[in-house]
Amino acid sequence: MQITYQEGTGALCGDWALDKELALLEEVGFEAVEIRSDRLTRYLAGHSIKELRDFFASSRLRPICSGGTFLFPEMFLGKTPDEAEIDAQVVSRALASMDVAEKIGDSAYLVINHILNSSGSPFMQIDVLDQDYPYSRDQVTEFTARILKQFCKLADDHGLNIAFEPVCSRGGSVKTMEHALEIINATGCKNIGLCIDSFNQYTKDFDSDFSCYKVLPPEKIITAHINDADDLPPGVLSPMDRRFCGQGVIDLDNFMQNLKDIGYDGPISVEALQFEYYKQPLEWVIREAYRTTKELVDKYNNDIVE
Repeated sequence: MQITYQEGTGALCGDWALDKELALLEEVGFEAVEIRSDRLTRYLAGHSIKELRDFFASSRLRPICSGGTFLFPEMFLGKTPDEAEIDAQVVSRALASMDVAEKIGDSAYLVINHILNSSGSPFMQIDVLDQDYPYSRDQVTEFTARILKQFCKLADDHGLNIAFEPVCSRGGSVKTMEHALEIINATGCKNIGLCIDSFNQYTKDFDSDFSCYKVLPPEKIITAHINDADDLPPGVLSPMDRRFCGQGVIDLDNFMQNLKDIGYDGPISVEALQFEYYKQPLEWVIREAYRTTKELVDKYNNDIVE
């Protein structure tokens, strides 16, 4: 399994810069990186795609997933002028990311399921975990498969896969891995798989039973996000209360063992969103992210499980 870095981990550090970040990731030992669309846009305000392509061409660090986009039920229906304008913005943002991803040798674009949104923006949905999801399972299957199929078409034009990330929390639309598989199969597309996430699964029932992954064919997992969490109750815990491996309440050995049991050997990508970390220098965040993730992943790469 490859130790990978999801950019959200250090994205809001005061000294963040993508070129600095990539150099540090390579220096400390990360094997791959997932680049966020908002960070990519910020980088391209002062750099070129060629500079980024040249970096990856000479680096052992590789880009594996970019994005992403949050779904919402009305997406790509365009029933009103305002909705049609939002759809146009969604497509424009996705195509811009996909174009860069193709040029730098990336392989996937991230799309996240619909969640109840407390942020006020369709482009950055935040589930505060205090409301039940209102749509039925069949409704979710219908609109999610419909939307993902369109993203698959856009991605295919760029030689990319879609990595579908199910947020299984109280306000998330997809609650089980069986449902996630049903949805990606319903698209009828070959260029789609899953992005699984320890925090997203933990917030379903606030337990660390990851045996749900046993239904997943390993080839259907594009990337696996790993993060710990603060010991906070439902309605208080938020997506920004994640921690580095071994620094919270999630049993990440259970997470890793279940992935190993199904034969998964792909990226393990640390995504520790935490305001406390953002107050630190970027170098500290990257070194701690690598140290804590490597300590865990090495046990399973080396078959040393206590």
